[in-house]
Amino acid sequence: MELLKTLRASSPVFPNDSSVIKAVSMTDTIDVALKQLISNSILSAPVYNPNEKKYYCFFSMLDLIKEIVTTSTTQHWEQEGDISTVLLDLQDRKLFKKSIVADICDSSKRDPFIVVDSETMLDNVTGLMVKNNIRRVAVLNQKGELCNIITNSRIIECISHLFAMDKELEQLGKKSIKEMKIGTSDVISISSDKKAWDAFKLISKMGVSGVGVTDPQGKLIGSISDSDLKIIKPKFQYLQLLHLPVSEYLAALKKVTDNNYIYCKPSDTFKSVVENVAEKRAHRVFVVNENHHPIGVVSLQDILEQIVIHHKK
Repeated sequence: MELLKTLRASSPVFPNDSSVIKAVSMTDTIDVALKQLISNSILSAPVYNPNEKKYYCFFSMLDLIKEIVTTSTTQHWEQEGDISTVLLDLQDRKLFKKSIVADICDSSKRDPFIVVDSETMLDNVTGLMVKNNIRRVAVLNQKGELCNIITNSRIIECISHLFAMDKELEQLGKKSIKEMKIGTSDVISISSDKKAWDAFKLISKMGVSGVGVTDPQGKLIGSISDSDLKIIKPKFQYLQLLHLPVSEYLAALKKVTDNNYIYCKPSDTFKSVVENVAEKRAHRVFVVNENHHPIGVVSLQDILEQIVIHHKK
């Protein structure tokens, strides 16, 4: 696959459309760091240690979710105000005692901090990501400076445009999900009559980034994930939604953001799944049966693994 063979880790196509790299300091307040993620529509940012003058971990939405669900109750988050206002109020009332990035970064243990040299070829980077089951790597130049962030979602987005131009990828894309034996992972889901707060508790407990939502008949009707937190705006009273039933939470979110919940059937092709993921910028694809009951999940890591395995043949 030419893309993997020709691009280096320093390529400007990463980490996003504007090739902008955002980071936070370990001494930043959680409020400041959260605003950095939200304003740039990102789920994670590398953390800089000014004392040692190096980056050492990631600060992510999942870290914040873990702290929220383990240090407070839903009643604390029903008060008025945006997330920054509520955080500051909880800190003032000693209900949320952690105040800076260093206090909570990497608490979710979902983003191991692995770095690669800027001259590393992309095929080696993707192999490293699959081997270590990681979603992102930091890229450092010869001076030890952060020069790039490569994510599995961005790699997949780039590859989604190449099916018509790469013969190897074209052949792989014709195979069905069932034929490739992916999308067989157990589905973690929550009933639509549960509280949204319970969904985030489940996300934290299971160490995942998102869960499916099913109706009383067991049919898949949506999903809740850490990506939801990206739609918070300065005046958006997002936190008050957490005490709503999941069905009402999803309805409220649809009014302010596109729904990127996607699904497929076992017979759908790998190409269609990858292109759908890239178009919707989704982080998972639920596999459903003829009754629309979820029977599996295709993760970004599953997709990347198939690409790496095929590339090595």
